[in-house]
Amino acid sequence: MTPGTVSARGAAPAEPLPPAAATAGTEPATGALRVSSRFRLRGAAYKAALTAHILAAAAWLGIAVVVAFCGIAAAATSNPALPHVFFTMMQTAPWLSIPVGLMAVATGVLLGLGTAHGLIRHWWVVAKIVIAAAVILADALIIGPAAQHAVQSGHASNVLRGATIGHLCVLAVAIALAVFKPQARTPWGRRRTLTGGGR
Repeated sequence: MTPGTVSARGAAPAEPLPPAAATAGTEPATGALRVSSRFRLRGAAYKAALTAHILAAAAWLGIAVVVAFCGIAAAATSNPALPHVFFTMMQTAPWLSIPVGLMAVATGVLLGLGTAHGLIRHWWVVAKIVIAAAVILADALIIGPAAQHAVQSGHASNVLRGATIGHLCVLAVAIALAVFKPQARTPWGRRRTLTGGGR
């Protein structure tokens, strides 16, 4: 019987669907499954990660405030015994600042991967990552050795003063970025938006 011939019961037999049409109905379900299987922080897990990140960031900023204050106080005091105390505190500060900074970075990465913000979709997230890396490296390579030299010599160098004040400023900028979240997207983020891969 040809496709155009009517059967004895008065109905033409159904023609087979092309392969593309036959599978078209299953593609949205597959895409939905792919999106739903992505890692996302929700509920209590999100609140716990966010709380840990806020506490770590606040502690990191607090350490930077104390270190900057020690540098200023050491230069301003008239007591000859106090500068050595302040420089010793500045020398030991990286032992606390670096672990706290790494905790802030780790929780920030977790939040980036577990939310729609991502790690490289928004410039404010990229800026925070760069700031965190710069502060941790400066703690290990600049502030620690410079503070040790200040303990031995009794005088703080301009490098030490500048680094401690710089730390305080850039960490304050990082917190401001996290609060205001500028919407400027990276090229990767724009491509993800155009292809429907993110908000």
